[in-house]
Amino acid sequence: MKRILPLLAIVLGSYLNSYSQCVSFGNVSVQMIGTPVVIGPNKCQATFTIQFDLSYNSGSKFVYIHSYLASDYPNPSFFNCGGGTPAVNPPMHAQLGTAVDEIGKSFLDIGLDNNSGGHGALNIPMPVTILSTYGPDATVVLTQPSNSPGMSVTKTFTGGTTDHFVMANVKVIFNQSCSGTLKVKSDVWASNANSSGSKAQCYVCGQQQVFNDPTITGFKKCTNPRLLSIGVQTSSATPITFSYNLYKSDGDINFEPGTDDILIGSAGPFTISAGSPYADANVSYTGNKTLPENSDIWVAVISSQSPNTILSLFSNQCTSLPVHLTFFTAKRTTAGNVNLSWQTAQELNSNGFEIQRQVGNANWQAVGFVHSQALNGNSNSPLTYSYADNNTANAVTQYRLRTIDLDGSSKFSEIRSVRGEGQAGKVILYPNPSLDGSLKIVFEDMGGSRDVSLTDMSGRLVRQWAGITNNNLEINNITSGYYSLRVINRETGEQSVEKMVVSKR
Repeated sequence: MKRILPLLAIVLGSYLNSYSQCVSFGNVSVQMIGTPVVIGPNKCQATFTIQFDLSYNSGSKFVYIHSYLASDYPNPSFFNCGGGTPAVNPPMHAQLGTAVDEIGKSFLDIGLDNNSGGHGALNIPMPVTILSTYGPDATVVLTQPSNSPGMSVTKTFTGGTTDHFVMANVKVIFNQSCSGTLKVKSDVWASNANSSGSKAQCYVCGQQQVFNDPTITGFKKCTNPRLLSIGVQTSSATPITFSYNLYKSDGDINFEPGTDDILIGSAGPFTISAGSPYADANVSYTGNKTLPENSDIWVAVISSQSPNTILSLFSNQCTSLPVHLTFFTAKRTTAGNVNLSWQTAQELNSNGFEIQRQVGNANWQAVGFVHSQALNGNSNSPLTYSYADNNTANAVTQYRLRTIDLDGSSKFSEIRSVRGEGQAGKVILYPNPSLDGSLKIVFEDMGGSRDVSLTDMSGRLVRQWAGITNNNLEINNITSGYYSLRVINRETGEQSVEKMVVSKR
C-alpha cells in the first residue's frame, strides 16, 4: 500500500530562516489514517495525522502551510529563501488553490491561529483555532473542518518556547493516482497578523519529501510474552535503507518519544526494494510484556526514502486467531495445475488446513488436506505451505482454506480465484452481461494491492474500492446499463479497463 502521508513534514532539525521573529519546526512524524481512496481518474483522497514541535515568538502568531505536488511547485520559488529582506508579501492565488483539488496549484493550505489560548499549562493539550479564511487572499480555500470533517489541531506546552502540535484527521485531495509515489514541496511561513496587509516575517521554501513510502503493516500478537509482527514495504526499484524504533504508548494520541512514550526496542538498518520487503513475525521488545499487557505500541520508521518519521500505531487489541495467515495465493500453471501457497505467522492448537474449491457456480468441495507443521499445533515462527491441485476446468475456480483447530473448531480464509484453463486476460468479469445486477471479478493471479473504480457511460463514479489485496471482488445491486471497470495496480502503476453490461430482467 502504498500509503499517502502528510504534507507538513520538514526535514528533522530543519529550521525557518534565522531572522528575528521566526518559528522553527522539528521532531516531525506522520501517520496514515485508513487507506487512500480513489475518487476519480488520477484523483485520490488521503487522511493523515501529523505531529511536530514548534518554537515561537511574537512574530509567529499565525502560521501557514502551502503544499504542492513537486511537479506543480512554482519555479522560481515564491519566496526568496536565498537571502534579502525577510518581511515579504505572502503567496497569492496565482500559486495557491482556489478549490480543494485545483489542478496545478497547491493542494493543501492550512492556517493556524498560534496565538489562540496562549501557552496553556505544562503538558496539558489545548485546542488550536484553525483559520477558515486566508487573510492575504480570500479566494484561497483553506483546509479546515468544513471540507475536512473530523479535522482538529491541539498543542501541548512542553517548556521554554516550544509547543507539541497534533494535526489530526487531515483530509486532502490531490490530482495523482493513489498508486503513485507522492513527492511534495512545501512552503511554511509565519506572520503576526491574518489580514490582507500582513507580511511573511519568516519562511522556509521548497522542502521536498516523499510521503507515502515506505509503508508499515503489522499487529500485536497474543503470545506470552507479547510479540509483534512487522512488515515494511517500498515501491522504490532502487534499494533503500530504514531502521525502526518501538515505543510503548502512554494511551493518548500524542507521539512523545523518550518522555511519555518509552523506547522499548529498535532494529536496523535494513535494505528493501520493490518486490523485496522486510518482514519479521516475531519481534520482541523490552519491559513488561507478559499477559495481560495492554498498551498500544508506536512503530516509528526512519528511511533514506523519507527524512521525516513515519508512524504506525499497533492497537492493544492483539491478534488471537488460532492461525494467522500472512499470505494465501492461488496461481494457475501451464501444466493444468493450480498451485496454492500460504504462510502462517502464528499457530495455536492448529490441526491443519482443508483445501476447498468452487468451480463456476457449483458447490464448494474439499479437494485436499495439509497437516500443520507446528509442533503440537503451536508455533510463533513463520511456516510456509503449498498444495498443487489438478484443475483443467474451463470456468473460473475459487479456492479457500478451512483452518481446523485440534478441538475441531474451524475458520475460513479469504477466497482466491483463478481463471479457467485457456481463459485469457488480466481481469475477468462474469457473468457479463449480468442479468441480476451482480458480477464477480477475478484479477491476475499475482498478488498486490489494487484500486478499483466503476463508472457509467457518462463518466459518473458509481462505486470505488481502495487497496484491494484479494484477487477477487463481487459487485452487487448494479442497475441496468453500460459500465467501465478501471483497475490500477498500486505496485506497478499498471492500469486496465474492462467493459461490462447489466441487463436486469
